[in-house]
Amino acid sequence: MKTMKLIATMMTLSMLAAAFAGCLGGDDDDEKTTVKIGFLNPITGPLEPNAPVFTWSANEAISDLNAMYPDYNFELIEQDSGCDGAVAGPAAQTLVDSGVYAVVGAACSGASMAANGVLSAAGIPMISYASTNPGLSDASAYPMFYRNVPSDAIQGPAGADMMTDAGVAEGALAVFGMTNDYGAGLADAVVDAWGSDKLCDVGRYDYAETDTDFSAVADQMAASTTCTAVYLSSYIADAALIIEALNEAGWDGHIFGGDGPAGEGMYDEMEDDSLLNGMTVTQPRAGSSFGDFSERYDANAPSGGIKAYDLTTYDGVMMVGMAAVNHNGVSADAGIAATGNGYEGASGVINFLDNGDIGGNGYDICSYDGVDQYTCSKYWTAEGGVATA
Repeated sequence: MKTMKLIATMMTLSMLAAAFAGCLGGDDDDEKTTVKIGFLNPITGPLEPNAPVFTWSANEAISDLNAMYPDYNFELIEQDSGCDGAVAGPAAQTLVDSGVYAVVGAACSGASMAANGVLSAAGIPMISYASTNPGLSDASAYPMFYRNVPSDAIQGPAGADMMTDAGVAEGALAVFGMTNDYGAGLADAVVDAWGSDKLCDVGRYDYAETDTDFSAVADQMAASTTCTAVYLSSYIADAALIIEALNEAGWDGHIFGGDGPAGEGMYDEMEDDSLLNGMTVTQPRAGSSFGDFSERYDANAPSGGIKAYDLTTYDGVMMVGMAAVNHNGVSADAGIAATGNGYEGASGVINFLDNGDIGGNGYDICSYDGVDQYTCSKYWTAEGGVATA
């Protein structure tokens, strides 16, 4: 009996000592405020090659937030958007159920549209790091939606000027575009800027995102006497299939594209890298970069990313975290709106408009050498058009 009393006394003293140690900060995590940040990433689908670098960039921001705010514990709750509304909607519900403060993503426009319906109904705002469909500018249709990339309503004129600068003549251009929210929106903007009456005899070719056989339209391009250039409003995977089909058909004109097939990830999709030689694309241009993430990215990021969108991924996570800390007395929506007012980020200065859009800094004009290089030697702005970088 004495032994049992002694054991009980020792256990009581041990529990008291542990509790006292906790009051002194021995268990720091229990004293921190946890902030969960949702992240919609195209882990599967046509942008899958870019997903690992999106994840890396988001985690870099989480590390920086935890270092900046020692009284907080920031957690990244990542879900696959699939680059598809049917996948992104349920993923958004999972993030709601996880208790996230706000969501960064999605990348693809259709995924963002579907996720917004779920998130806004729960009072949770989102910042997309790559969705560019012009329809997302409608704040009444997509409430609590922000994006730190410009709308494709701006990228269309940039693409038209890029092709004019490259020497494409009126009547020489075909435009290929996916029928999804991203592809159709950008293709519309390019055709509007170029002129539908100034396309070549193949004209505009629309295809489903899931299409894999482009031999018929490639044969039309090869047989055409007017089509010397093509603009691809595509993602990476379908762009690779189209380029390979055009080559097999014997067409050897100039290939252009928007931000969908931009970046080093194109090399990973190609069976023959040399077919990319001379391909020219636009991607959002970063402003003056603040902080050291851009340099850390150049030194440490995995290969296969699109730097412009990796910077916006980082900024999106940083803005959500800073809103949670600095504006915790207001709604997350109001906090993000306030944080995005003169925010100095890795991708430049961000100023959200009333509808959640940004004006942007123009577009880089980049090309592939067909070996392993992807170089941005020109840029476009609405004020000055095409200029040498």
